[in-house]
Amino acid sequence: MTLGLVAFQYPRSHDDIVDATQFSIAFFATLLTGEAVIFALTFSAASSWPSLRAIDGHIAFREWVLIGWFAALFTACGLLGDNAVSATYGALLFLLANFFGVFSFVQLFGLASVGGRNRLLRRTLAEALARQEASLGPFPTEPGNDSAINAYLGTVSQAGTGNDPTAVQHLVEQLTGVEVPPEASQNAIGVHLDVLHRLARAALVGGADPVQVGDCVHALTDSVIRHCRRLPDPAPPLGALSRYLAWLANTALLMSVRGVASNRAARELVAFTTDARLKILRCVDPDPKSATTREEIGTIFTEPLQVLLWTGDFAEFHGAHQAGALYGVYEILTGTKFMGNYWDGASILSRLRHALYSDTEAVSTLEADASRTVFGPPKEYDHFWALVSVTALATLRDPRVPHPPELVRPEFTPDQQLLGAYIRTFATHRYFTTAAQGREALLSLVSRADAPGSPAAEILRARSGDTYRIPVPRVEPNRRPAAMILAIACRLAPLVPRGDDAELRAFLVALPAPALAASARLAARVLPGAAAEADPVEAIAVGLKVMQLIGAHTQGGA
Repeated sequence: MTLGLVAFQYPRSHDDIVDATQFSIAFFATLLTGEAVIFALTFSAASSWPSLRAIDGHIAFREWVLIGWFAALFTACGLLGDNAVSATYGALLFLLANFFGVFSFVQLFGLASVGGRNRLLRRTLAEALARQEASLGPFPTEPGNDSAINAYLGTVSQAGTGNDPTAVQHLVEQLTGVEVPPEASQNAIGVHLDVLHRLARAALVGGADPVQVGDCVHALTDSVIRHCRRLPDPAPPLGALSRYLAWLANTALLMSVRGVASNRAARELVAFTTDARLKILRCVDPDPKSATTREEIGTIFTEPLQVLLWTGDFAEFHGAHQAGALYGVYEILTGTKFMGNYWDGASILSRLRHALYSDTEAVSTLEADASRTVFGPPKEYDHFWALVSVTALATLRDPRVPHPPELVRPEFTPDQQLLGAYIRTFATHRYFTTAAQGREALLSLVSRADAPGSPAAEILRARSGDTYRIPVPRVEPNRRPAAMILAIACRLAPLVPRGDDAELRAFLVALPAPALAASARLAARVLPGAAAEADPVEAIAVGLKVMQLIGAHTQGGA
């Protein structure tokens, strides 16, 4: 409007307008050429994934071109129609377009550096995550259909399968550097897990550099933990990450043995996933053995139910460090330290039960009182840990699968002692001693519905909104009857060599033939030596002898 009034009050001559317009068009073309050169030299798919719309919103390119189009239109009409006001107005619009062009060029030049582009894309991704949170309602981790997030994930897949390490690094840095409001942290974690899976898949079957993917695993894990610290309930996302890392290590091993993935890719993923699970454990344990940052002192969980949910997830898929994780669980639930050594046969869960429910030696700390409130009576405590052991036993690795030496890591080995330690962690929680009591406990596991307010029911409710896009389906314990039988059987099996297994055999013999056969098939898959036995009872009894490798050299093991 102002330029129109100026043109109306002070129209210029034909020659003045032509001279001014020629200079303005030359400068306009120079700026446009400069922007084209910057685009050609600096932008790629990884640095412009949302679309040109986001970049245009930052540099005001459309506004600049639109003003230039109007300037050309008014100038041409004025010159052809011999209208000095129109031609003058067009010349003034060209001046305005050049001001916009200088602004656009400066903004675009700021994006010529990697840091500038990443800042813009981080901001775009943060805005998309916030929009997704607003559109999802009560299901914050549901995938959603935001075009910017879908474009980002597609670019991650393209960079991973195209083996473009620079693009992968920049894309991961864009995600891990995102700052979102606390209510959008769940969405950010969901995208983290999706990116983690896409990169792992690219390393195993797409030819991506496994070393760089391993570095990304650590960066993404750190970022997920950072977002979890901002949530009122960090257990579901932290548990989902723990489960996925354990599953990924086992998948890498299996794909390597089958020749689908290279040993190098499998080795790097196994190494980085086991280390990442240890990193998660350090942020959960109130007093870890080694803390690298101040944030690792103290636990991320604020309520007993949170640590129970996470423990069930952490124990799945034969995950590394699962037995050691119970030391931190004990301290969170009782406020005191467990000083025993599970390698010597010490029972953490039995001691935890004693600390919470003993008539004479029960711990009276605030943490213990809160834990007793969550568990309820001792039978609910026993039922909960029996359910956890069901899922843990059902997802153990197959000991018949060869374990290449290059894939051996601490806490990820074919060592039968380690397997025995993991199983014994649950087997020493012996809340019954006879075959008859074992049958009653099995009946409770199979037929009992979780009471409202019980730990199992509350955990199921807390997980109800989780729909993370990772290929690790969750199977509830009540759908694993064969594992339920093993969970009871391991609590009746002798823990020392030449121990009495009469109660174990009496329990197994009384089972229906189909149930016993299904349990024997599961035992052949998860227990060493079981597959060599034709008799189902013998297969389970022989397989459970793996627990006798732990603690037999000490009195505590007996």
